[in-house]
Amino acid sequence: MVFIFNEDESVYNGYIPDLTLYCEGETLESVYASAEELIKYYFELAVKYDTEIPTPSPMEEVSQKWTGYKVSLITADIPDKETEK
Repeated sequence: MVFIFNEDESVYNGYIPDLTLYCEGETLESVYASAEELIKYYFELAVKYDTEIPTPSPMEEVSQKWTGYKVSLITADIPDKETEK
């Protein structure tokens, strides 16, 4: 996830490039928490609708593309496709 501080609105934006997902919050911690929930919801829908999930990009690749921004791995508890059936 890429953390971007929006100076105009004094909020942090979180961008998850592999999934093209965005979220925002007043602190880095709140953006991270929002992103965890967003990813969980994304995967729930992907499993439900049998959507192909992209392979995560290497951290080095994302860091190089987003030089000057805080880049972090993010984790989320996601449903197992087999247990959802």
